[in-house]
Amino acid sequence: MKKHFNIIIAGAGGLAEAVGLLLMEWSEVTPSLFIGNRTLSKARKVARWIEEGSTKKAEIKAFLLPENDNTDEMQELFLKGDIILDCLPGSQAPKIAQFAKDFGMHYANLTEYVDETEKIMKLASDAKTGFVLQTGLAPGYIDLLAHGLFQQFCSDYRVNSVHTLEFKVGALTKHAAAPHY
Repeated sequence: MKKHFNIIIAGAGGLAEAVGLLLMEWSEVTPSLFIGNRTLSKARKVARWIEEGSTKKAEIKAFLLPENDNTDEMQELFLKGDIILDCLPGSQAPKIAQFAKDFGMHYANLTEYVDETEKIMKLASDAKTGFVLQTGLAPGYIDLLAHGLFQQFCSDYRVNSVHTLEFKVGALTKHAAAPHY
């Protein structure tokens, strides 16, 4: 197993804060985190928040992630990055996925945007690294939670099937359909 990972988090909102802190606290191998945002002061604030909230000490650095240009610092970080976790609005996903492919990084995003996901699937079809799409709360985490709870239920009550298992989250997409929205 690799001893160290350089994880780039694109975006500096509340999701980036949560993901960064979880990565610091729950990773078996403490990573280096690089927080990129179009507003450097916001990226610095998130990096500081993660650093202050973590019980582990590691390299946590903010960098400028411009909307339209590439900076030398950004390119240098991308060259040594192992994975880019896209916490930006879904409309930015194809651009960030292209960076992952161009710089040989794995890519994970949290968006449920359908058109952008389809673009990334085409882009990633010949990639040499992994592209994990739609890993957010729904459909990502909620599916893992449901599976884990189902397995525990089966174990606790000695059953191997249930009639219905439904989970709902507090976010609605424009693709939500009745009756489950």
